[in-house]
Amino acid sequence: MRSRTLVSGCLASLAATFIFAPPIAAQAGRDLLLPEPRAEIKAERLSLVEYSDVVRVTARGRGGASVDQAATGVRQPAREVYRYDDDSFENFFRLEQQSTGDFAYEMEFAQRFRLPEAGTVEYVQACIARSGDDTSSDAGFSLTFYRGAGTTPRTEVESFNVANARIPDAATYICFEIGGDVEDLELNSGDVWVAVSWLRGTPSSNTKLLAADEDGSGGRRAFRARPNETAEWNSWQADTDSGVYGIRLAVNHPHPDPTPDPQPDPDPTPDPGPDPDPDAGPPTGEGYTDCVPQTTPLVFDGGYNVRMCYETSEGTIGEGKAGIWASGQSGLLWFFTRDNAEVLIKVLDGCDFNNHRWVYVAPVTDLAFNLYVVDSQRNAWSHHNRQGDTASTRSDNEAFRCSN
Repeated sequence: MRSRTLVSGCLASLAATFIFAPPIAAQAGRDLLLPEPRAEIKAERLSLVEYSDVVRVTARGRGGASVDQAATGVRQPAREVYRYDDDSFENFFRLEQQSTGDFAYEMEFAQRFRLPEAGTVEYVQACIARSGDDTSSDAGFSLTFYRGAGTTPRTEVESFNVANARIPDAATYICFEIGGDVEDLELNSGDVWVAVSWLRGTPSSNTKLLAADEDGSGGRRAFRARPNETAEWNSWQADTDSGVYGIRLAVNHPHPDPTPDPQPDPDPTPDPGPDPDPDAGPPTGEGYTDCVPQTTPLVFDGGYNVRMCYETSEGTIGEGKAGIWASGQSGLLWFFTRDNAEVLIKVLDGCDFNNHRWVYVAPVTDLAFNLYVVDSQRNAWSHHNRQGDTASTRSDNEAFRCSN
C-alpha cells in the first residue's frame, strides 16, 4: 500500500479530516485539537477488480446554478474528448472520516479540463468500481460542472443526477457514458471542473469507489466530503499527487463556416500557412506511424493545443503526457516515466515582430511519432519522426499567422 499526504480544510462544525480509503480499511484516529490537521491519502490496488464494457446512462438536471450562455457558434459533429488516463486504472478511491473510521456520508471528486474555446457537452464518462464485498449493484451518483482557474473548483455551473447507473457484478468497474440532460450543456473556454459524487452505502461496505490511473498526468484534481447528512461540505482539497481520476469530457466546439468569397480569385496566390488538420494523416512511408493522438496534454496561451502520439519498435502505441513542467508558452512531454522528459515544445508570441506565432520543438527520442500544434481555428502545425531515426529539432517562426 502506498501513502501520500495532502493539506485538508476543516469542517464548519467538526475539525475532521478524510482519507482515500481502500474497500476494507481501519485507520487510526487523530487528535482533533491539533492545529492544521492533515489528511493521509492511501490507495490500494484491487487485483480482483475487472473491467466491464462502457455503459450508457442518462443524467437528469437537479436545479443547479444557472448555465452561462455566452458560448456561441455552430455545433459540429466532430468532437474533442478530453481525458488524461491511459485506459488502465490501478487504484480505486473512497473517502473515510479519520476521526471515526467511518466512510464519509457523501464524497466528491473533481477533475479539471482546460478548454481552448467554447463548446457544448456531448457526454461525460465516469469510471466507478464495486468492491468484492459490495452486495448492492446500485451505483447512482451525481455529476456537477464547476468553473475555477485555480487548484480547486469555485463556482457551480450545473448539476445532474444519474440514478440509473448499475454495476451488476462485484469486483468490477464500469465506465459510465453519461448523456441525457447533460448533452448540449454550453461551456465557455477556459478551466472547467467535472465532478462526480455519491453517498455512503448501506452497509458501508457497499460504498462505491472512483477509478484512478496512477500513470496518467494532466489537469488538476480535487476532492471534498462531509461526515453526515446535516453537516456542511468540508473545503475542497487539491490532490497534488501523480495520477488522474477516471473522468472524461467530450465537447463539440463551435466552428462556424467561413463566408464564401462571391468573386474568388481564379488564380490565388498559394498560402504558405500551417499544415492541414491532423485528421488528414501523417506522412506515409516505411518507418512512419499512422497513430492519431487522442489527448491534449498541453494548452498554451492563445488556445494552442499540443497533441502527440508515438509508436515503439514493437508496435505499441502511446500518448505524450504532461505533468513534469509547463507554462503558458512552453512545456515538457514524457512517454514512459515522468522522470524522463522526451520532448520540449514552445509556442511563442512573435506578433509584434513578424505577425506570426513561433513554434519550437526539441525531441530526444528515436521512436516514430506524430506531433501536432493546433490553434483555435483548427489550423495545425506538425512534426513527425521515422522509427529508429534520432528525431530532429525544428523551429518555425511563421508557424501560425497572428490573424488566426
